Amino acid sequence: MKKIKFGYYGNFDMNWSTETYIADALKRAGHIVIKRDRNNTTLVDCDYILFAKLFKMDIIYKARRNGIPSISWTFDPYRTYLGYNFPHLKADIVITTDGDDKYHTIRQAVQKPEKIEIKDKKIYDVIFVGDQWYKLRKKMIKRVKPKIITNTRGLDLNRILGQTKIALGDSYPASNYWSNRIYEMTGRGGFFIHNKVEGLPKYIPQFEYGKEKEIIEYYLKHEDEREELRKIQFEMCPTYDDRIKELIELLNKIKS
Repeated sequence: MKKIKFGYYGNFDMNWSTETYIADALKRAGHIVIKRDRNNTTLVDCDYILFAKLFKMDIIYKARRNGIPSISWTFDPYRTYLGYNFPHLKADIVITTDGDDKYHTIRQAVQKPEKIEIKDKKIYDVIFVGDQWYKLRKKMIKRVKPKIITNTRGLDLNRILGQTKIALGDSYPASNYWSNRIYEMTGRGGFFIHNKVEGLPKYIPQFEYGKEKEIIEYYLKHEDEREELRKIQFEMCPTYDDRIKELIELLNKIKS
């Protein structure tokens, strides 16, 4: 396999950022990653520049003048609430996580070294992991009243999921889009339910907003069925190592 040299512009200040997970997976696959802050406009000598979010076109223009293709791998549905006229959607190769036919699609995943089940005594019936920042989610939380988990990352999250019967989740309303919460919950050993979204895997039980309690009550009563499905969710959850294989296949296809 030919080693590819990536100049990766991103948020690497936190060891749990998606950019950090992708950079680690690229290295495990044998590629070279030169990390730069996403606000850095100094061009790296590389085969591709890679980024998730850019607010200026400078680095894209510099790369093009030097014959270096740019890759945007974007994790949020920016086209839904910002439209298409945004710098990181103007890269030479645009990859999104929302299944937009205009672009290439590679979904998110879980960090491979942290795809671990930590089983424990159940102390929570229902939890929600994350912030409450839009109305539909706030209303859902108010109805269900789950245990709210915030600022918990890595294997600490695996431990909490091992103590939990049901992890409740939803994603910002957008067509064929779901957030990394699905992979962070299922890939760390949790049993996960989510609001209805087109294209969502069938092994994720889905609910209509306003009817969350019905599906929660069902799976609280049916422990064996819940556990069987939880195991399937865990096994089916991809890692970023899997996603890097998809990325390299895409780049080889485009190059050929």
